[in-house]
Amino acid sequence: MACIEKIYSVSALVGNGECNARCSFCAGEYLRPDAKEDPLYYRNLEAAIKLSARYGGWSLSLTSAGETTSDPDALTKALEVYQKCADQGAYFPNVNLFTNGILFGDRTFCQTYLPEWKELGLTNVAVSIHEPDAAGQAAVYNIITYPAIDEIVRNIERQGVGVRATLLLRKDGIDNAEKYEDAVKKLLALGIDNITSWPIGNPNGTRNEYTPSRLGLVGIRRWLFKNAKLCHGHVWGGGVFDYNGNILRMTDYVTRHDPKKDFVRQLVVFQDGTVAYSWIREGALCMK
Repeated sequence: MACIEKIYSVSALVGNGECNARCSFCAGEYLRPDAKEDPLYYRNLEAAIKLSARYGGWSLSLTSAGETTSDPDALTKALEVYQKCADQGAYFPNVNLFTNGILFGDRTFCQTYLPEWKELGLTNVAVSIHEPDAAGQAAVYNIITYPAIDEIVRNIERQGVGVRATLLLRKDGIDNAEKYEDAVKKLLALGIDNITSWPIGNPNGTRNEYTPSRLGLVGIRRWLFKNAKLCHGHVWGGGVFDYNGNILRMTDYVTRHDPKKDFVRQLVVFQDGTVAYSWIREGALCMK
């Protein structure tokens, strides 16, 4: 067993698990039975943030078993916990809200919530992109219409918050180098210059029917090494690239906790108050 030297980040599930989309490959559905407020949750969220900060953590990710913005009050409470920690010295330079982006097409929603969330420490909104256009997004999310992506960007940036894209790699979607390059260029043209990608798969990190072929993923990685400059690699795999002054990041959806390693990629705060060293709880429990 190795001693932990670094805990890079915290991922926290927030909200009631409701969602305004109907994806056929939902990764959070199995977590929804626990999507209710637990007395331990906010206490353990505070403990996880402070523990990660003590071990050099630099990022807090706010996500959900459904759509994070479907329960904005819970999101506000989680950010209040973070702000308390930051005031006490447990500060993260990156506080990211992961979202399908649908509600950020509503300018009034952005004006109502983003100023307060920014005041509480939110730095970026990370919009999940399956296709780099509104019609393609609507089809994947199984909704009638999806907001124009450039309007989402403008609504968020008007409130002084950064915009990132989570470009999801999916079989029959963005699943090879040609489609990846096309999507990256379209997102850059829409004003999104910080793009993270990972392949869709099972919550335990294994492949499923929506995972791109291994050949397709190899092609995407080859494109990155050929066309972009590696800034740094991640110890858990993947890395960050400079593409003409823009950030492209390639990583894995989940990383299993390895007790023989001296680092933890992320502490995951589940809604029942459990904190684990990865999204896979078995063998990775930190606190309850």
